[in-house]
Amino acid sequence: MQKPKLNIEEAKNQLRDYFLFLGPNTPLDELNELVDEFTPDKFTKKEIILEAGNFSDMVYFICNGIVRIYYVKEDKEITTWFIKENMVFAATYTLLSGQKNFSNYEALEDCNVLKVRYAVLEAYYKKYHALEHVGRKMVESYFSSFMKRSFDVMFLSAEERYQLFLKQHPDLLNRVPLRYVASYLGLTQETLSRLRSKH
Repeated sequence: MQKPKLNIEEAKNQLRDYFLFLGPNTPLDELNELVDEFTPDKFTKKEIILEAGNFSDMVYFICNGIVRIYYVKEDKEITTWFIKENMVFAATYTLLSGQKNFSNYEALEDCNVLKVRYAVLEAYYKKYHALEHVGRKMVESYFSSFMKRSFDVMFLSAEERYQLFLKQHPDLLNRVPLRYVASYLGLTQETLSRLRSKH
């Protein structure tokens, strides 16, 4: 299968806009210097980008496509996250702890990404204070999303979790297999089907 093509200039503009959203006052010359460090890569549908038990020092920005993050427990795949356009992903646990990654990262669609080594990001954080601020905002955004997700799984009802998913990710129901959505919401596929039929 032929992998999708990427317009590098458009992709870098997309990445630049993402960084500016996090740090609106970032000097453009410093930002452009960092953006130029990113290189393109492509993944085809169903391709495993990173396997549990491995290490990765790459940080990816998705220009188009969806990546599913999941782990396997008792022979069942438990979906924990969907990463789509204008989002960043990395083997965060590995980067922060130096330990083996425990999740699998799978392309659910053909994906175009921009990537950079984490060490390069760190070098720019040291070089430019404004970029260090952007990096901090990126980590804050990730962990606030993680904390909110943990709260939702523990305290919201099945109905509430489904309604929140519809509100936050209406496009994903048409792009992601329902079994993965059900797993992400902590529901059986039958329960998800019942909820969908009500709305």
